[in-house]
Amino acid sequence: MVARILLEPLDRESKSLPRIPPPIHPWLQAVVALGFLSFVASCGLFFILIYRLINWQIKSKKTNQFVILIFNLLWADIQQSLAFLLNVEWLRLDRLDVDNPICFAQGWFVSTGDLASGVWCFTIGLHTFASVILNYRLKPRYFFLTIAALWFFVYFVTSIGIFQYGTDLYVRAGAWCWVHHDLAELRLWTHYFWIFLFEFGNVIIYAVIYTMLIQRIRSGYYRPSQAERVKAISNLMVAYPVVYVICTLPLASARMASMNGHPPSLARLCLSGAMITSNGWLDVLLYTLTRRIMIFSDEPPPDDNGIETFAAFWAKSEKRFGAATTCEAGQPTPGHPRRKSKSARVRTGKGLVTLPSKNDSESDLCELGDKEIKMVTTTHVVSEPAQLADLEEMEAEARKNRPRTPVGRWSEESERMMGLKEMQLQHIPD
Repeated sequence: MVARILLEPLDRESKSLPRIPPPIHPWLQAVVALGFLSFVASCGLFFILIYRLINWQIKSKKTNQFVILIFNLLWADIQQSLAFLLNVEWLRLDRLDVDNPICFAQGWFVSTGDLASGVWCFTIGLHTFASVILNYRLKPRYFFLTIAALWFFVYFVTSIGIFQYGTDLYVRAGAWCWVHHDLAELRLWTHYFWIFLFEFGNVIIYAVIYTMLIQRIRSGYYRPSQAERVKAISNLMVAYPVVYVICTLPLASARMASMNGHPPSLARLCLSGAMITSNGWLDVLLYTLTRRIMIFSDEPPPDDNGIETFAAFWAKSEKRFGAATTCEAGQPTPGHPRRKSKSARVRTGKGLVTLPSKNDSESDLCELGDKEIKMVTTTHVVSEPAQLADLEEMEAEARKNRPRTPVGRWSEESERMMGLKEMQLQHIPD
């Protein structure tokens, strides 16, 4: 029955729009501008990741699961942004023509882009929960099989309507082309159902991650120096579901309202389209700011990293170089010669190659007489592998101290050699 409806002449809401209303032009231009911004940002980071992945494979034959997931999310965002960028054709023609091949292409990219973006945002949330909370990762073979299965799911669900109705599936749906409004069940089960599922799923996953991280902080699971950073990262994770829900909910709710007999205005549709097409540039901004260590690293980050892969740009990073020595003196009590007083002096020094230590040196002052003080020093040194942040700090410090010109380097080396010669001359007997 529905197939016969599609073969009949289109109604007023689905047929070509002979002229775009002048008040809608600025709204549609905003959709195109934001779609272009998302397309450029997503493509830029997409090609950067291609370069990184190839370089990592050549250097060490390794990749990173999170970077692969971001790569797939960007491919989804490219399709989504391209769908709304194609509105430039309707602005150019000043009309919307359902017989134009751009109409079918736009409907296809809207369906695949929205669905794929939800799939990969939800998958990244699951991967974050597994790596940060459970310290679990899939084996490479099953990881790549899962990626292939998810893309098969996206394109299979999107193709169901095309298998049934062919090129008649995509017609004018407001200010751009999408699934025919009479196919309410097809819209629901191949699009809206999954969008709302991924929205609520993302909120639940990151809410659980946030709750468990806060609980670990309160229970002393992290060292005091780590707890402040983990708390900042916990607050940062709230942005992931918020960005996705804010971008996708307006358009999904507007389409659902049209299914209930309350079609939204063209201005509301354009506003919702501008928000959902902003998914691309917001994803690029969010992930490059919060997990730049993973994306821009010259070496493939190890897959066993969890909370270390996040970087809250407003929080102070944990100090990993240098040492601190504390000396305390006070009046001892009988039987407790090593009791520390409240007053203390702290001296701090910083070195470039000092190994990080988890426990600072401790100094106890014990009074032996009226004028004698004995200092007992206990030092605990714990070595650990250098992290990416350590390497970046060392490289930045080296660049800062390195002379900028060949003349500067020559002068520095000459001064060093002259100093050595003067020291040698001073030791030559007369």
